[in-house]
Amino acid sequence: MFAALLLGAADAGHRSVDAPLPPGGRTDADRITAATTATLGPRAFAEAFARGAALDSNSAAHLDRTAPSPA
Repeated sequence: MFAALLLGAADAGHRSVDAPLPPGGRTDADRITAATTATLGPRAFAEAFARGAALDSNSAAHLDRTAPSPA
């Protein structure tokens, strides 16, 4: 779920300054989105992504600092 939240927050941040992801970043985001959607299911992913997108920048930064490390 943290991945979906962070993806949503990152997407919102990029959109807020009209800065699309660079091609390498887009490839990573697409790969992580696919894996996270497969794990959570499309509905849960969309809900977590939307919650992440609604975070203010301080909350998103805090979430990023406290998210569990990948295994």
